[in-house]
Amino acid sequence: MLLESDVINAVCKKLEFQDYFIQQKLQPNQQGDDIIAVKAGLHPRKLIIEAKGETSSRIGSERYGKPFDSAQVRVHVAEAFYKSAQVLSRGTYEGEKILSGIALPDTNLHRNYVKYIQPVLDNLQIIVFWVDETKNVQITSPIP
Repeated sequence: MLLESDVINAVCKKLEFQDYFIQQKLQPNQQGDDIIAVKAGLHPRKLIIEAKGETSSRIGSERYGKPFDSAQVRVHVAEAFYKSAQVLSRGTYEGEKILSGIALPDTNLHRNYVKYIQPVLDNLQIIVFWVDETKNVQITSPIP
């Protein structure tokens, strides 16, 4: 079972491999942008990612160690999509282009809910990061 922190850490490693500097990496109990990654260069960009886990991160919670059910996954995907749309509304920041992404566990339930909004994600250029149980990260669209 992937915790939100597992998803965040795996995506950060992938981005560092692609020459991004991780400016912010939050823990599941912290509020704000889960991941902020910056890439300098001729066309500087800031990638802001909302991450979700496969189970609760809170020890002692009712869902800890149990996979989220279909309704919970749907809400998580909807929340991540909403957060990504908010990020895109920011435009640019000090000359850096703002990019938006969603990081999710690579499960059938998550993929099922994302497929219904994939055309909109593509149209808005929201990058989707899929993290499997071995913490391998697959990116569904190229990072500009």
